[in-house]
Amino acid sequence: MNIRSLGIMIALILIMFMSAIETSIVSLALPTIKSDLNVTSSISLIFAVYFTAIVIANPIVGELLDRTKIIYITLFGLLLFTLGSLFSGLSSTYTILILSRFVQGLGAGVMMALSQIVPKLAFEIPLRYKVMGIVGSVWGISSIIGPVLGGGILEFATWHWLFFVNIPIAIFAMLLVIITFHFENESSSATSKLDVRGLSLFYIFVFFLIFAVMYTSNIYLNVISIILALIVGIILYRNEKTIKTPFIPVKEFNKMIVLIFFTDFAYAIILMGYNLYMPIYLQEDVGLSPLQSGFVIFPISFAWLVLNFNLDKLEATMTRKTLYLFAFTCLMLCGILVLIGTESPVFIAFSLLLAGISFGTVYTKDSVITQEETSPKNMKRMMSLYTLTKSLGNSMGSTIMGYVYAFSFTIFGLHIHNIILVSLVILITLIILWSLMYKEQDRRI
Repeated sequence: MNIRSLGIMIALILIMFMSAIETSIVSLALPTIKSDLNVTSSISLIFAVYFTAIVIANPIVGELLDRTKIIYITLFGLLLFTLGSLFSGLSSTYTILILSRFVQGLGAGVMMALSQIVPKLAFEIPLRYKVMGIVGSVWGISSIIGPVLGGGILEFATWHWLFFVNIPIAIFAMLLVIITFHFENESSSATSKLDVRGLSLFYIFVFFLIFAVMYTSNIYLNVISIILALIVGIILYRNEKTIKTPFIPVKEFNKMIVLIFFTDFAYAIILMGYNLYMPIYLQEDVGLSPLQSGFVIFPISFAWLVLNFNLDKLEATMTRKTLYLFAFTCLMLCGILVLIGTESPVFIAFSLLLAGISFGTVYTKDSVITQEETSPKNMKRMMSLYTLTKSLGNSMGSTIMGYVYAFSFTIFGLHIHNIILVSLVILITLIILWSLMYKEQDRRI
């Protein structure tokens, strides 16, 4: 790896780190922020607007990349994130903080989409596997660094510095981007008009979908929202089939790509169960500190990283279908082991190594297959939609797994068992789908 490639990788790590740590680092200061700004409404809005902005920003990145160079879009995303961080730190009212968090989330959404596109332009396989593994594992590592960094800042400074700390990191990332983000194989020559109708229908569809999952006050509105989402989805599909350069390139969604997107969405839901609610269980039921619980789930990130450095060797011995079934089986075994040894943090930590292997295999292969099996013309759009699928899974998964974790009925006596059981059901569904839908067992990428 030369110096330029190293610079690209460091820039991607910093971009993902800033986007990911914004959840764990801010969560520690919620009581202080609520008291300092006299918050009377739900304090969780700090996270909701951030994730919502990410979902809004993800899909538009592909369209922008068809019209301008990736370096400008990256700098734009970093600038939004920096401004959002600055004004979040300067906020004197809760309203200003929420608006600033929305701007920050837009920047994070742009950066997260780019983190899936840049590796395709900058690295060849198997180096791309390694880079994507390192970047992907940053999300898990931030769950450990977040509480440590946040706790240290709050020990010596006010909550405002939780946001200010992003600014020097973002500036350094901007410098690396300016120096290294110059790719000979990128193209930005789109001359067609923006598919405004398709874009509008798509965001309406996403709104109804998120509302159906996250709204909790009236079940009838949830049902109506699901029905409206289906109707808008059908209208969107028919509209995009008639457009020469559609916002959603529906012709790219063959059986393989549909299967990949669904797998990624399902895995994002499961990951939220492990990353968000396993630490809650360890702290509330086992009595560990936030830092200790972070170390217990760290094996997910460790195994994820190690797996991606050896994924090319692993897939050389397996067909694509076998590789995915292997990943699903690893996560099922992890869940079963956690059910057996739920009260032992050390046992859980070793079991989560299997989860890291599974997440690393699925996420990296999903991304690479989407990169390789979509046409060069639509690759950037498809990678933006791929990132959106993961963001939707994360956003909706955090809510769904929250319902599951809080459910009063538990088969084995602990709320974390609900998370594991739902994950097992999802995995069994994926195994059935891959067994029935994917037939080319001897194909490798």
